[in-house]
Amino acid sequence: MEYQVKIIDSPENADKGTLFTIDNYMWTCLTKTKAYGTMTYLKDKGFYVEMTCEEKNPKKEYHNYMDPVCKDSAMEIFLAFPPKGEPLTNDCMYTNFEINANAALYAAYGKGRKNRSSMPQQYLKTCSCRTTIHQDCWTLSLLIPEPFLKKECGLPQLDETTEFYCNFYKISESPEIEHYAAYHHINNPTPNFHLPIHFAKAHITP
Repeated sequence: MEYQVKIIDSPENADKGTLFTIDNYMWTCLTKTKAYGTMTYLKDKGFYVEMTCEEKNPKKEYHNYMDPVCKDSAMEIFLAFPPKGEPLTNDCMYTNFEINANAALYAAYGKGRKNRSSMPQQYLKTCSCRTTIHQDCWTLSLLIPEPFLKKECGLPQLDETTEFYCNFYKISESPEIEHYAAYHHINNPTPNFHLPIHFAKAHITP
């Protein structure tokens, strides 16, 4: 599986992106909500993501940056960037962006699950994280800033030659609605989204 990340020149063109569906339900799934979206590359700005979850009254107790939104109902974007020419491992550089229906954002980066740092707050405004709650669904939009990926994550460039991997998730760790769903299946006996070796290969393309 390879995800095509289309290049766009404006967020208004996000509908030109490749649709992904989060339909691999794993581990405990007390609910199975339909979720999907697109990720595009907004040239010289970063990765622009729009997602929709067909979920009524999503759990949304958290409001602040770096709150544990995975305990609410959340949609998530994980991106992994192994060094060029080296094999993909679970200890490579990867980012995780997690958002609930209040637009509370949890954003971290690092090499492996044990070496995580919060995304510096200077990038929050650029992320422009927004959500909208509708009668039968909720939506989000988010920019993963290119300056963050270059300065903090060490990416030399973002273009058609960039080697990276992605996965998209729908989650709640709350016992009453616990569920785990992914775009690309995670082959692991217990819940764990922090496994880049199970991400889908991604490619920036015109």
